[in-house]
Amino acid sequence: MDSTIWWWIALGILVVGLIIAIIGVVLFIKGMKEPMKKIKGSTDNLKERVDGLNLEVSNLTHTTTELKEEIAVKSEKVSVLVDAAKGTVNSVVDMNAAVRAITDRIVTRSEHDPKNKRQVKRLTNTADSIIHLPQDLQTINPDAEHENYDTLYFGKVR
Repeated sequence: MDSTIWWWIALGILVVGLIIAIIGVVLFIKGMKEPMKKIKGSTDNLKERVDGLNLEVSNLTHTTTELKEEIAVKSEKVSVLVDAAKGTVNSVVDMNAAVRAITDRIVTRSEHDPKNKRQVKRLTNTADSIIHLPQDLQTINPDAEHENYDTLYFGKVR
């Protein structure tokens, strides 16, 4: 056998191999079309989900920011209220001290001067009558149960 025949046989085997390889590649590509469509559909679905999650995250971020601002405003209001309450406590303490000092002075003055004793007794009786005025008015007007308690009853005018 001549070497040219061997070359033709080798060339034939090479061509048959190339044809088989091309057929294999074509079948491989054809077989990959369906899984590639599924993968593309999955990626599109995943992209939609990611977009939905991003939208939800932005909404939650916006809500969080609004809540943060609202909490800041309310905490400022509460701190003002707390500061006012502290000031009220200090004012009440100062007022109690002033009232105590005035009553101590009145007691001291009334103990040493009989004229002041009469004046203190008169002021005490007046304060007592002012304190018991609503009760006294109810005993004067027995129908006061059915009337408005915001108004005082002075009896019938003639």
